[in-house]
Amino acid sequence: MAEMDFGGGAGALCPLHPAHAASSTCTRCGNFMCDTCSEGGAQALCPGCRERTGLGQSFPLTRGTWTVSALLDTAWAAFKRDWVMICVGVLIAMAGSIVGEIVKQILTLMGGVVDNVAVTAVFIGLGYLGSTVVQGVANLGLMRMLLDVLEGRKADLGRIFTQFHKAVPYLLTTLIIFAVMLPFLLLVFGAGVGAAAVTGGLGALESLDWTSLNEGNPSEETVREFGTLWPAMVAMLVVGGGLSIFPGMWLGMPLLLVQPELARSENPTAMATLRRCFAYARGHRLGMLGAALLGTLITFAGILACCVGLVPAAGLFNLMMAGLYLALSNGAEET
Repeated sequence: MAEMDFGGGAGALCPLHPAHAASSTCTRCGNFMCDTCSEGGAQALCPGCRERTGLGQSFPLTRGTWTVSALLDTAWAAFKRDWVMICVGVLIAMAGSIVGEIVKQILTLMGGVVDNVAVTAVFIGLGYLGSTVVQGVANLGLMRMLLDVLEGRKADLGRIFTQFHKAVPYLLTTLIIFAVMLPFLLLVFGAGVGAAAVTGGLGALESLDWTSLNEGNPSEETVREFGTLWPAMVAMLVVGGGLSIFPGMWLGMPLLLVQPELARSENPTAMATLRRCFAYARGHRLGMLGAALLGTLITFAGILACCVGLVPAAGLFNLMMAGLYLALSNGAEET
């Protein structure tokens, strides 16, 4: 008989797999589950409850079958089923973002009253890190709930508050992403400046009468000089656009999957999370770009609707990103 420990589950064994230690409990019946039963933390119900309730069915899209249209249809169907709870979840995540911003402002103000540049810089840095963690944990909670919805479970707002233990992995992952993206951003900036220099744009910038431009009354000569900047601007756009495709898209598209990967993994690590996300994105970057652009258009449309539609639009956008992750990770072990 499996060892039973009702004092938090420490040392308990899984009743279905007695050789395995329990890592969680079923949210329906309360029985202990091991990682095998919970599918690595992806399932909140034990296998018996999933079978009895019909919940936890597999996500219908896979790496080989998903399309942007099918992703939108699947996300829309899930949204219509639980739109009220999804919107409430978005509001809770937004509240978490506001709390994170307050934390940053408080620490920044505390640093500002100290007459020491180094200490001020430390407080400002802590403010940004604290804001990043608070906002990130809130978004992970929302993503965890949305993954449940897409896999056939009911939207449970309690799932939003289950991601606090992932604060450190989230922060480490974010710092690694920053370290990876910073050289790319410097490359784009340097290439843009180089393109401007080659086309004579830097010289034209130096000769402009900035005082008259700021006053809104430029001279005819200033207008002509400003017109000479167009070749430099076109060159910068071409160079920047080219770098945005490669390596920009190669680097950026897998990062869309980081939050859902962190939310679904029970004990994530930064490097393993990034490795899996890049593996999931392999061969699907163009489709991911299409899904991201469509989701962005939906969010923008929500903002245009007098901001009334922002919350449901954000919910649908996040559902699409969660669905994109499920589709690309579904069958990834076979590629």
